[in-house]
Amino acid sequence: MLFQKSLLRELRSTSGGVLAVLLTTLVTMILIRALGRAASGRVDGELVVPLIVFNTLNLMSTVLMLTVYISVFMVLSRWWRDSEMVIWLSSGKSLADFLKPVWRFMWPMILLVALMSTLVAPWSKQQIAAFEDEIQNRSDAQRVSPGQFRESYSGQRVFFLENPDDEGGRTGAVFIRSIDANGRQSVLVSSTGKFEKDLEGQQWIVLERGYRTDLMPGYWETQTTGFEVYRFRVDHAARGVKSEETIRSAPTLTLFERTEPVAQGELALRVGLPLLTLGLGFLAIPLAVTQVRSGRAVNLLLALLIYLIASNLFSALTATVTQGRLSFEMAWWPLPTLLLAITAAMMWWRMR
Repeated sequence: MLFQKSLLRELRSTSGGVLAVLLTTLVTMILIRALGRAASGRVDGELVVPLIVFNTLNLMSTVLMLTVYISVFMVLSRWWRDSEMVIWLSSGKSLADFLKPVWRFMWPMILLVALMSTLVAPWSKQQIAAFEDEIQNRSDAQRVSPGQFRESYSGQRVFFLENPDDEGGRTGAVFIRSIDANGRQSVLVSSTGKFEKDLEGQQWIVLERGYRTDLMPGYWETQTTGFEVYRFRVDHAARGVKSEETIRSAPTLTLFERTEPVAQGELALRVGLPLLTLGLGFLAIPLAVTQVRSGRAVNLLLALLIYLIASNLFSALTATVTQGRLSFEMAWWPLPTLLLAITAAMMWWRMR
């Protein structure tokens, strides 16, 4: 009883620290990417936090799986390094006695992985897709930010506006570079401008007191024209068109009803992650066996190598199902079963 309590207590405390480190690393990486998109104008600043939250939830199943694997390996490695394991083995314990407390530590985490992979991750992907739709369904006027260059949805214009007024629709100085269907480049500069809507709801940019410079392709001559008022239509993305429900964001129960390879591959991924967590958690027990004189470097490298091989092999199996070259039944259980078989073989070899 004392043996199991001490092991469980240390596993749970270690897993909290490991989870905090992994989450911090993950959120930092997502934050950097989201801030990069916001700085380039592809995402509004107010959408950065929701995107970070939903992307983090999407990857939580992998984070929890890594937490289980690293926690078991770290705790048992420390026991071997500090000769604490020698005391327990001398008292009649064996590596097989570690299976029960490790399982008691793992099963709530495995349930969380299953919950994240089958329910939370698809829901978070739906929310991310909804935000992407909202971003894509904005007009050029809504995308303009003061002091930053913005490209239109058509890719034919680049805007630079000073101090856009969201309420009045007026701006400071305006710079616009455009290319027409014939390849002619035009640069428009005005001291002021404003956004207007016509009776049909179409939005226009009205430039006041400026110049237009045209350059034909293949010619060095330019033509400059002054104007008092210049109007052109604002590009819009296709409004009201939502992206279709993708396989990756489809509910898990829906995937069971679909027979196409893409759906079967996604289903194998969601079902296989909890089992992969189980296999890696038990495999960490014999991997942590360390000879005090030889150090931990070999075990650390071996543990890292096995995780990389297992995760990449699992991804390859699910991708093969997606391509229609492997059935669903042969993708989600063979790898976890192989890991459990390797665990049994290594424990038998260690206990000889």
